[in-house]
Amino acid sequence: MLAEEYLSAKKARNAIYVRERIQREKHIQHLAEEGREAFLRMYRMEYRSFKKLCTIISAKILVNDEMDQVRTGKEGITVEIMLHCLLGWLAGGSYIRLSAGISPAYFYTSVYKCMDAILGSEEFVDNIEFT
Repeated sequence: MLAEEYLSAKKARNAIYVRERIQREKHIQHLAEEGREAFLRMYRMEYRSFKKLCTIISAKILVNDEMDQVRTGKEGITVEIMLHCLLGWLAGGSYIRLSAGISPAYFYTSVYKCMDAILGSEEFVDNIEFT
């Protein structure tokens, strides 16, 4: 088979579906407007503990923003969104993937990456305060 025949017979790759991602700043602002306990109820931890945890695991789970931009036209998934997915999933939230605005495959990738980063972190035990 000639290369030309192969290329003409090759199926075109389907366009990807780009979801609207959660806008973290707005999300946090809405929770703050609901009251001090809203973030705690949703994430089962204080906001300052959430930010500490993001700092601890960020080096292990960061994604390549350039490649995400090329593929989807949007910036990469942030550490906060990935942790949002993990905490929601651990709390039994089946709707979390939709609220984060990411694909099912990347939702589970986020969950596993965050879990591995937390379990592999020596700082975790010393720095996180659970309520």
